[in-house]
Amino acid sequence: MKLTHLRALVATADTRNVSEAALELGLSQSSVSEALAALEQHLQGTLVERGRFGARLTPLGEQVVVHARSALAAIESIEQEVSLSRGAIQGSLRIATFRSIASQVIPPVMARLKQTHPNLKLDLIECIKCEQDDLLGPIHAGTADLAFLPQCNSAEFMSWTLMDDPYMALVPEGWISKDTLHPSDLNNHPLIMARGGDCTNRIMAYLAEEKVMPTEILKVSEDFTMYNMVGQELGIALSPRLAIDYVPRGVRMLPLEVPLQRTISLAVRQGGLKMPAVRQFIRLLKELLPESALPHLEVKSETPAEKQKSRS
Repeated sequence: MKLTHLRALVATADTRNVSEAALELGLSQSSVSEALAALEQHLQGTLVERGRFGARLTPLGEQVVVHARSALAAIESIEQEVSLSRGAIQGSLRIATFRSIASQVIPPVMARLKQTHPNLKLDLIECIKCEQDDLLGPIHAGTADLAFLPQCNSAEFMSWTLMDDPYMALVPEGWISKDTLHPSDLNNHPLIMARGGDCTNRIMAYLAEEKVMPTEILKVSEDFTMYNMVGQELGIALSPRLAIDYVPRGVRMLPLEVPLQRTISLAVRQGGLKMPAVRQFIRLLKELLPESALPHLEVKSETPAEKQKSRS
């Protein structure tokens, strides 16, 4: 069994197509097919079924690919440790996340990480639905090293609380004269919210607890659609503060008199803390969010740039 065989299996599992797997690996299609055949022969079992649908794993293949991902992750950790000892981490860091974290939190951390580790590749897996199961899915599948979550109730993975993200109200100017929004204010206006997902469930529970019944509930698929609808005086929107990238003209952003918030967490795959890239990312994230529950991780090897910084 060779690493090329395992990489061929993982790439085929990810792309569900031998030709696309070959492109991803920079190999010919025949090379990938030969690698898969050699692996099946070695294990004496069928791992991949091919047909008009492309290529999909057999039940045995689904089991084997989990171990293949773990083996390749271990190799990645070894390579990162060696590259770090030489001055900078190479390889990849895979993060499952959702829009507000991807746009507000990750960029400053990665900008700092890229300064000292320019060859480290960041692979963001942006989940459309901000749901725990969707965000933990890539960790379960072995395709992500870290996952940002709107909450983490899973005892299966190590996780830490990062911050509380309060909900704000986006209100057309002139609709509310106060500097805060009381839940009862929503009884007199339409409410605009996302179509399903963690935020929608949280807001609906909030409305029920506060016994609020807006005159109408309008559901949309995109946050920017929601914000611009508020700008056109079509209703009020409730949104986590991190998710509000901009406030349209003619719109006020008000805090809620009765608070509503979500707790953001970070989860790491089993064995993920052994990867230098994961440790470095968490270390820099802790510097950005010093009040978070993230651990203080020691850096095993300093890069030349970091050594120079520590001396100055």
